[in-house]
Amino acid sequence: MISRLLQASDFLARAAGMLAAIAMALLFVLMLSEIVSRNLLGTSLGFTWEVSGYLLGLVIFMASSWALRNDKHIRITLLREHLPAAAVRWLDLLATLIGAAIAVFFTAAFVGFCLQTWHNGTVSSTPQQIPLIVPRALMLLGITIFTLTLVVRAVALIAAPSLLETTPDDDGAAASGPTEGES
Repeated sequence: MISRLLQASDFLARAAGMLAAIAMALLFVLMLSEIVSRNLLGTSLGFTWEVSGYLLGLVIFMASSWALRNDKHIRITLLREHLPAAAVRWLDLLATLIGAAIAVFFTAAFVGFCLQTWHNGTVSSTPQQIPLIVPRALMLLGITIFTLTLVVRAVALIAAPSLLETTPDDDGAAASGPTEGES
């Protein structure tokens, strides 16, 4: 059962990571268009700064679960390298539980934020008047997937830590060993 939860979590993390990659590509195209427009046409596109902010938020929220599952978050491994494996597991569990508690709080707050936005029909204060429920709901989706990833990770650390010894990489295959984000 835990392996199925982990597989579902991996699927969601991979899907969120793909959405983050698409948002990053759109952000690049949008910023490039703004630069070209300003330099060649002498005018700003106007909407690019607002939309790029939403895309950046989307990248951050959507990429978090993929980064967690693939051990790409920054870690300070000095303490981990000098502890026995059992202590490292408990330290990892403690960090995961604290992270999950914080993520649950932010997810609940974001749900309220989105419901308020939806109820009030809030739009951006720019001339484009973009309905803010769209970017906020997408960010809520990202933080929700991240929260679920943390919870599944905590369950796996408690019940079946060996399932976390390998992490799926971009093509779904297993990869292990130190990551470039560790120091």
